[in-house]
Amino acid sequence: MFKTHTWILGFLGLIQATTLYGQPFRVVIDPGHGGPDEGTVFVHGATRLTEKEVTLQLAQRVAQQLLAQGIQVTLTRTTDQEVTLPRRTALANQLGADVFISIHMNSTHDSSLTEAEGVETYILNSTSDALSKRLARLENSVISQPTESPEQMDVALILKDLRLDANLSESKRLACSIQKSLVAATSKRPLFTKRNRGVKQALFHVLLGADMPSILVEAGFLSSPRDRALVTSPEGQTKMSQAIAQAVAEFQHRKNMKSRFAFNRCKVN
Repeated sequence: MFKTHTWILGFLGLIQATTLYGQPFRVVIDPGHGGPDEGTVFVHGATRLTEKEVTLQLAQRVAQQLLAQGIQVTLTRTTDQEVTLPRRTALANQLGADVFISIHMNSTHDSSLTEAEGVETYILNSTSDALSKRLARLENSVISQPTESPEQMDVALILKDLRLDANLSESKRLACSIQKSLVAATSKRPLFTKRNRGVKQALFHVLLGADMPSILVEAGFLSSPRDRALVTSPEGQTKMSQAIAQAVAEFQHRKNMKSRFAFNRCKVN
């Protein structure tokens, strides 16, 4: 388990730093799930691995990398504690954050997808992709009421999504940068294409309230041996956290013409 260091100042602790230009660039990192909401769970024999513990470890690593770059960082949780989905983005709004990143882990029980692995990055939008909708419902299930139908939930999410149209372009740019960086850090050809599951759109409730560019990263599959090894090893966590921090820095500075060109070529499914 990656230990919480003194740079994390308690629950929802704010880590303050400044950029090279003297102005703070604020990033809120959201470790998905927490408390009684474990997220996806991998069980094999005596081994039991939960999404909530993996996302916290990875989020802490990312925060450490961003802090080293002089970027202001806040975690929505620093312990195994429940935080409601609206509270996560409310914190980002309260702090006037420049970026909101929610970190999650994927999984599949579909026998036809037993070898599924790799990274997906999501922006908030309506989508006709059935798989994306099912994944969004899985992540959203913690807030759904027994009387709510999936259709009612989708309509409510779409209506709220209309408020975020102004951030879609910047969210796409951030998502494309993080997806590219994470895939490059966790794969070598010929696995590059297999591990690049793309930038997608889905109705994730945790992104709904954010007033800034916001994305959700599915950092790998707990059902995949390769992905489990990456996200549970210090070496893998370091690679992934460095990749996310590098992408955030690229997003922040916006001056690299090559990265702008790459963004223009980035396709959102």
